Amino acid sequence: MNRLSSISVHPEIQDGAPVFTGTRIRIETFYDFLRIGVSVSEFLDEFPSITRDQALEVYDLVTQQYTPDDIAALASSNGPQGNIASGRLAAA
Repeated sequence: MNRLSSISVHPEIQDGAPVFTGTRIRIETFYDFLRIGVSVSEFLDEFPSITRDQALEVYDLVTQQYTPDDIAALASSNGPQGNIASGRLAAA
């Protein structure tokens, strides 16, 4: 099964909120930027530690209408590796 490598959840990082792997930047921050009309490129300018591939992988979740809460629930229920399965059907 394909895994998203761009999202990590660890109880000691950002209180267990989903973050971009290798950073402390919350996925919710990305959603907030998109909500106010900031482009992916502008977001990456603000957060250079996030790669374009990471941002686009999470952007794909946005287009599939995942919410930050959906991602947190999926990541929490996915075991110790802290990455979520690709696609909404994988959560079922």
